[in-house]
Amino acid sequence: MNAVIDIQRLVPAWQSLQSVATVAHIDSEAQYAQTTGLLNSLLDVVRDDARHPLYSLVSVVGDLIEAYEIEHEPRGDLAEEE
Repeated sequence: MNAVIDIQRLVPAWQSLQSVATVAHIDSEAQYAQTTGLLNSLLDVVRDDARHPLYSLVSVVGDLIEAYEIEHEPRGDLAEEE
């Protein structure tokens, strides 16, 4: 299924979201802390309610955090060699 994306509507929607809560690839510890704070705030509201309108945002933000942690956590086999 090829969904047609209306870029003319997507750009202002994305800009509006970014003005409220930055949702982006995490490149630094400061961004990691900010994104973790966002996730915690969302979880305070959404909890585990899969019907909540922000539930999928919780998942997306969690995935961003997980990707950063995987990329920046020391690998166990390297830590053992030191």
